[in-house]
Amino acid sequence: MKWLLSLWAPIRPHLFGVIGVIAVAGLISSAAAYAYIRKQAEVIEARDTQIAGLAAAVTAQVTLRQLEQENTRLLQDKIALIEERSADMSDQLKKLEATNAEVREFMARRIPDDLRRVLDQQ
Repeated sequence: MKWLLSLWAPIRPHLFGVIGVIAVAGLISSAAAYAYIRKQAEVIEARDTQIAGLAAAVTAQVTLRQLEQENTRLLQDKIALIEERSADMSDQLKKLEATNAEVREFMARRIPDDLRRVLDQQ
């Protein structure tokens, strides 16, 4: 056994030196890997923040589209109601004109030019 220890004795300092270098290299690579992982975590967190902002913007856009559709539907309903009332009034006016001589005379009158210009502008 002594002869085995005598073989290792000359290379023992070199062996410990190599082990030390490997240990220091391992520590340095571990520190570099930790720094890289932290940087990646920061990048992921920044992207998560961007995604959350985009999600909020998309939600707001969907809400606005729904409101726009509701407004369009309401406007269409109001226009239909106005057209219906206009048609009813027109029918009532025609019936009144057919049955009432005074209304017939009034409707036969010419509209004054000043009033016609104002109505044409609208």
